[in-house]
Amino acid sequence: MLGQQLLRELRMRGHLVDGVSRQGPDYEVDFSKPGLAAALVRQLAPDTVWNAAAIVNLSACERDPGIAYAVNARAVAEMMQECRATGARLVQVSTDHYFCGDGKSLHDEAAPVQLVNEYARTKFAGEAFAITYSESLVLRTNITGFRGRSDEPTFAEWVFDVVTRDLPVTLFDDMYTSTLDTRSFCKVACDLLDKGARGIINLASSEVSTKKVFIEAVAASLGCSLSRASVGSVHTLTPPRANSLGLDVSRAEALLGYCLPDLATVIENLVLEYKGSK
Repeated sequence: MLGQQLLRELRMRGHLVDGVSRQGPDYEVDFSKPGLAAALVRQLAPDTVWNAAAIVNLSACERDPGIAYAVNARAVAEMMQECRATGARLVQVSTDHYFCGDGKSLHDEAAPVQLVNEYARTKFAGEAFAITYSESLVLRTNITGFRGRSDEPTFAEWVFDVVTRDLPVTLFDDMYTSTLDTRSFCKVACDLLDKGARGIINLASSEVSTKKVFIEAVAASLGCSLSRASVGSVHTLTPPRANSLGLDVSRAEALLGYCLPDLATVIENLVLEYKGSK
Protein backbone atom coordinates (compact mmCIF):
# COMPACT_ATOMS: atom_id res chain seq x y z
CA MET A 1 0.00 0.00 0.00
CA LEU A 2 2.51 2.60 1.12
CA GLY A 3 5.33 1.45 -1.13
CA GLN A 4 3.24 1.97 -4.27
CA GLN A 5 2.39 5.52 -3.25
CA LEU A 6 5.96 6.33 -2.21
CA LEU A 7 7.24 5.28 -5.63
CA ARG A 8 4.72 7.57 -7.32
CA GLU A 9 5.53 10.54 -5.09
CA LEU A 10 9.31 10.19 -5.35
CA ARG A 11 9.26 9.72 -9.12
CA MET A 12 6.92 12.69 -9.49
CA ARG A 13 9.58 14.74 -7.68
CA GLY A 14 12.21 13.64 -10.17
CA HIS A 15 14.02 11.01 -8.09
CA LEU A 16 15.41 7.81 -9.60
CA VAL A 17 13.86 5.10 -7.45
CA ASP A 18 14.09 1.31 -7.29
CA GLY A 19 11.15 -0.51 -5.72
CA VAL A 20 11.70 -3.61 -3.59
CA SER A 21 9.09 -6.04 -2.30
CA ARG A 22 8.26 -9.73 -2.04
CA GLN A 23 6.65 -9.51 -5.50
CA GLY A 24 8.30 -6.84 -7.65
CA PRO A 25 8.20 -4.14 -8.84
CA ASP A 26 11.92 -3.88 -9.58
CA TYR A 27 13.56 -6.23 -7.06
CA GLU A 28 12.01 -9.15 -5.20
CA VAL A 29 13.45 -9.80 -1.74
CA ASP A 30 12.20 -11.74 1.27
CA PHE A 31 13.32 -9.62 4.22
CA SER A 32 12.69 -12.48 6.62
CA LYS A 33 15.86 -14.14 5.28
CA PRO A 34 19.02 -13.03 7.13
CA GLY A 35 21.39 -10.84 5.16
CA LEU A 36 19.21 -10.18 2.13
CA ALA A 37 18.22 -6.63 3.13
CA ALA A 38 21.87 -5.73 3.71
CA ALA A 39 22.98 -7.34 0.45
CA LEU A 40 20.45 -5.41 -1.60
CA VAL A 41 21.30 -2.05 -0.05
CA ARG A 42 24.98 -2.81 -0.65
CA GLN A 43 24.25 -3.74 -4.27
CA LEU A 44 22.12 -0.69 -5.11
CA ALA A 45 24.18 1.84 -3.10
CA PRO A 46 21.34 4.39 -2.80
CA ASP A 47 21.66 7.82 -1.21
CA THR A 48 18.40 7.21 0.69
CA VAL A 49 16.64 4.04 1.81
CA TRP A 50 12.90 4.24 2.50
CA ASN A 51 11.74 1.23 4.49
CA ALA A 52 7.98 0.72 4.29
CA ALA A 53 8.25 -3.09 4.58
CA ALA A 54 6.66 -4.68 7.62
CA ILE A 55 4.43 -7.47 8.87
CA VAL A 56 1.49 -5.38 10.09
CA ASN A 57 -1.03 -8.19 10.64
CA LEU A 58 -1.25 -8.48 14.42
CA SER A 59 -2.36 -12.11 14.41
CA ALA A 60 0.47 -13.09 12.06
CA CYS A 61 2.98 -11.45 14.40
CA GLU A 62 1.55 -13.38 17.35
CA ARG A 63 1.63 -16.68 15.47
CA ASP A 64 5.28 -16.31 14.47
CA PRO A 65 7.16 -13.71 16.55
CA GLY A 66 10.43 -14.82 14.99
CA ILE A 67 9.36 -13.90 11.47
CA ALA A 68 7.84 -10.66 12.76
CA TYR A 69 11.15 -9.77 14.42
CA ALA A 70 13.11 -10.69 11.30
CA VAL A 71 11.09 -8.36 9.06
CA ASN A 72 10.13 -5.58 11.49
CA ALA A 73 13.43 -5.32 13.35
CA ARG A 74 16.40 -7.34 12.08
CA ALA A 75 16.00 -6.19 8.47
CA VAL A 76 15.96 -2.60 9.74
CA ALA A 77 19.23 -3.21 11.58
CA GLU A 78 20.77 -4.56 8.38
CA MET A 79 19.65 -1.55 6.35
CA MET A 80 20.88 0.83 9.04
CA GLN A 81 24.34 -0.75 9.11
CA GLU A 82 24.69 -0.49 5.33
CA CYS A 83 23.48 3.12 5.37
CA ARG A 84 25.96 3.93 8.12
CA ALA A 85 28.77 2.42 6.07
CA THR A 86 28.05 4.63 3.05
CA GLY A 87 26.51 7.73 4.64
CA ALA A 88 23.12 7.10 3.05
CA ARG A 89 19.99 8.29 4.79
CA LEU A 90 17.43 5.86 6.22
CA VAL A 91 13.72 6.60 6.50
CA GLN A 92 12.02 4.02 8.73
CA VAL A 93 8.22 3.93 8.66
CA SER A 94 7.12 2.98 12.16
CA THR A 95 3.75 2.77 13.92
CA ASP A 96 1.58 4.43 16.54
CA HIS A 97 0.71 1.15 18.26
CA TYR A 98 2.39 2.16 21.52
CA PHE A 99 -0.21 3.90 23.73
CA CYS A 100 -3.11 2.66 25.84
CA GLY A 101 -5.84 3.81 28.14
CA ASP A 102 -5.86 7.60 27.86
CA GLY A 103 -8.57 8.20 25.26
CA LYS A 104 -8.05 11.08 22.85
CA SER A 105 -4.73 12.15 24.34
CA LEU A 106 -2.03 13.30 21.94
CA HIS A 107 1.32 11.58 22.43
CA ASP A 108 4.51 13.37 21.51
CA GLU A 109 7.72 11.65 20.44
CA ALA A 110 8.96 11.36 24.04
CA ALA A 111 5.78 9.81 25.50
CA PRO A 112 6.33 6.49 27.34
CA VAL A 113 5.23 3.47 25.34
CA GLN A 114 3.29 0.32 26.22
CA LEU A 115 4.07 -2.73 24.11
CA VAL A 116 1.01 -4.97 24.30
CA ASN A 117 1.64 -7.39 21.42
CA GLU A 118 4.36 -8.78 19.16
CA TYR A 119 3.66 -6.27 16.42
CA ALA A 120 4.35 -3.36 18.76
CA ARG A 121 7.40 -5.05 20.28
CA THR A 122 9.01 -5.80 16.92
CA LYS A 123 8.24 -2.38 15.42
CA PHE A 124 9.66 -0.67 18.49
CA ALA A 125 12.81 -2.79 18.16
CA GLY A 126 13.05 -1.64 14.54
CA GLU A 127 12.86 1.98 15.71
CA ALA A 128 15.60 1.34 18.24
CA PHE A 129 17.92 -0.08 15.59
CA ALA A 130 17.23 2.75 13.14
CA ILE A 131 17.73 5.52 15.65
CA THR A 132 21.25 4.41 16.57
CA TYR A 133 22.29 5.99 13.25
CA SER A 134 22.34 9.78 13.20
CA GLU A 135 21.11 9.99 9.59
CA SER A 136 17.89 8.08 10.27
CA LEU A 137 14.40 9.53 10.19
CA VAL A 138 11.82 7.41 12.01
CA LEU A 139 8.20 8.27 11.19
CA ARG A 140 5.56 7.18 13.68
CA THR A 141 2.23 7.05 11.89
CA ASN A 142 -1.17 5.52 11.31
CA ILE A 143 -1.95 5.40 7.60
CA THR A 144 -4.50 3.93 5.26
CA GLY A 145 -5.10 4.00 1.54
CA PHE A 146 -5.64 1.77 -1.44
CA ARG A 147 -3.60 -1.17 -2.70
CA GLY A 148 -5.87 -2.86 -5.24
CA ARG A 149 -5.62 -6.46 -3.98
CA SER A 150 -9.08 -7.96 -3.53
CA ASP A 151 -7.70 -10.89 -1.54
CA GLU A 152 -6.12 -8.61 1.05
CA PRO A 153 -7.99 -5.31 1.37
CA THR A 154 -6.53 -2.41 3.31
CA PHE A 155 -8.47 -0.78 6.13
CA ALA A 156 -9.69 1.94 3.75
CA GLU A 157 -10.73 -0.59 1.10
CA TRP A 158 -12.61 -2.57 3.75
CA VAL A 159 -14.33 0.58 5.06
CA PHE A 160 -15.52 1.68 1.62
CA ASP A 161 -16.82 -1.82 0.88
CA VAL A 162 -18.75 -1.91 4.17
CA VAL A 163 -20.14 1.58 3.72
CA THR A 164 -21.19 1.35 0.07
CA ARG A 165 -22.86 -2.04 0.55
CA ASP A 166 -24.24 -1.27 4.03
CA LEU A 167 -22.72 -4.45 5.42
CA PRO A 168 -22.91 -5.51 9.07
CA VAL A 169 -20.08 -3.86 10.96
CA THR A 170 -18.95 -3.30 14.54
CA LEU A 171 -17.91 0.28 15.19
CA PHE A 172 -15.34 0.68 17.95
CA ASP A 173 -15.94 3.77 20.06
CA ASP A 174 -12.93 3.19 22.32
CA MET A 175 -10.20 2.92 19.67
CA TYR A 176 -8.61 6.32 19.05
CA THR A 177 -6.32 7.06 16.10
CA SER A 178 -5.03 10.00 14.09
CA THR A 179 -5.20 8.19 10.76
CA LEU A 180 -3.66 9.81 7.68
CA ASP A 181 -4.20 8.93 4.03
CA THR A 182 -1.15 7.53 2.26
CA ARG A 183 -0.99 10.28 -0.37
CA SER A 184 -0.71 12.95 2.32
CA PHE A 185 1.79 10.84 4.25
CA CYS A 186 4.09 10.51 1.24
CA LYS A 187 3.97 14.19 0.38
CA VAL A 188 4.70 15.25 3.96
CA ALA A 189 7.38 12.59 4.47
CA CYS A 190 9.25 13.82 1.39
CA ASP A 191 8.92 17.40 2.58
CA LEU A 192 10.33 16.43 5.98
CA LEU A 193 13.28 14.71 4.36
CA ASP A 194 13.91 17.80 2.22
CA LYS A 195 13.90 19.86 5.44
CA GLY A 196 16.68 17.66 6.84
CA ALA A 197 14.52 16.04 9.53
CA ARG A 198 16.21 13.44 11.74
CA GLY A 199 15.22 11.31 14.70
CA ILE A 200 11.71 10.22 15.64
CA ILE A 201 8.88 12.36 14.27
CA ASN A 202 5.12 11.82 14.43
CA LEU A 203 3.46 12.02 11.01
CA ALA A 204 -0.31 11.65 11.22
CA SER A 205 -3.58 13.52 11.00
CA SER A 206 -3.77 16.58 13.24
CA GLU A 207 -7.08 15.32 14.64
CA VAL A 208 -7.81 12.27 16.77
CA SER A 209 -11.02 10.30 16.24
CA THR A 210 -12.44 6.92 17.13
CA LYS A 211 -12.73 4.20 14.51
CA LYS A 212 -16.50 4.66 14.87
CA VAL A 213 -16.34 8.35 14.00
CA PHE A 214 -13.93 7.68 11.14
CA ILE A 215 -16.21 5.13 9.47
CA GLU A 216 -19.30 7.28 10.07
CA ALA A 217 -17.50 10.21 8.41
CA VAL A 218 -16.78 8.08 5.32
CA ALA A 219 -20.45 7.04 5.17
CA ALA A 220 -21.64 10.63 5.52
CA SER A 221 -19.30 11.85 2.78
CA LEU A 222 -20.74 9.27 0.37
CA GLY A 223 -24.35 9.77 1.46
CA CYS A 224 -24.56 6.20 2.68
CA SER A 225 -26.30 4.77 5.74
CA LEU A 226 -24.92 2.35 8.30
CA SER A 227 -28.21 0.66 9.12
CA ARG A 228 -26.55 -2.63 10.07
CA ALA A 229 -23.85 -1.20 12.31
CA SER A 230 -23.44 -1.94 16.00
CA VAL A 231 -21.11 -0.46 18.59
CA GLY A 232 -18.43 -2.55 20.28
CA SER A 233 -15.22 -2.40 22.26
CA VAL A 234 -11.71 -2.99 20.98
CA HIS A 235 -11.03 -4.86 24.23
CA THR A 236 -13.03 -7.82 22.87
CA LEU A 237 -10.42 -8.41 20.15
CA THR A 238 -7.44 -10.72 20.24
CA PRO A 239 -4.55 -10.24 20.15
CA PRO A 240 -4.74 -7.22 22.49
CA ARG A 241 -4.43 -3.83 20.86
CA ALA A 242 -3.15 -0.48 21.95
CA ASN A 243 -6.21 1.78 21.83
CA SER A 244 -5.14 5.39 22.46
CA LEU A 245 -3.08 6.07 19.37
CA GLY A 246 -3.37 9.82 18.99
CA LEU A 247 -0.11 11.43 17.86
CA ASP A 248 1.00 14.98 18.58
CA VAL A 249 2.22 16.31 15.22
CA SER A 250 3.36 19.74 16.43
CA ARG A 251 7.04 18.92 15.87
CA ALA A 252 6.40 17.93 12.26
CA GLU A 253 4.27 21.02 11.67
CA ALA A 254 6.98 23.27 13.13
CA LEU A 255 9.58 21.77 10.77
CA LEU A 256 7.28 21.94 7.77
CA GLY A 257 5.79 25.37 8.33
CA TYR A 258 2.28 24.13 7.50
CA CYS A 259 -0.52 22.20 9.21
CA LEU A 260 -1.15 18.51 8.71
CA PRO A 261 -4.61 17.39 7.48
CA ASP A 262 -7.51 17.15 9.91
CA LEU A 263 -10.08 14.34 9.85
CA ALA A 264 -12.35 16.01 7.30
CA THR A 265 -9.44 16.51 4.89
CA VAL A 266 -8.25 12.92 5.29
CA ILE A 267 -11.76 11.62 4.54
CA GLU A 268 -12.05 13.95 1.55
CA ASN A 269 -8.71 12.71 0.18
CA LEU A 270 -9.74 9.07 0.59
CA VAL A 271 -13.13 9.63 -1.05
CA LEU A 272 -11.53 11.38 -4.02
CA GLU A 273 -9.06 8.51 -4.41
CA TYR A 274 -11.86 5.95 -4.08
CA LYS A 275 -13.99 7.66 -6.73
CA GLY A 276 -10.97 8.01 -9.01
CA SER A 277 -10.37 4.26 -8.86
CA LYS A 278 -13.91 3.38 -9.97
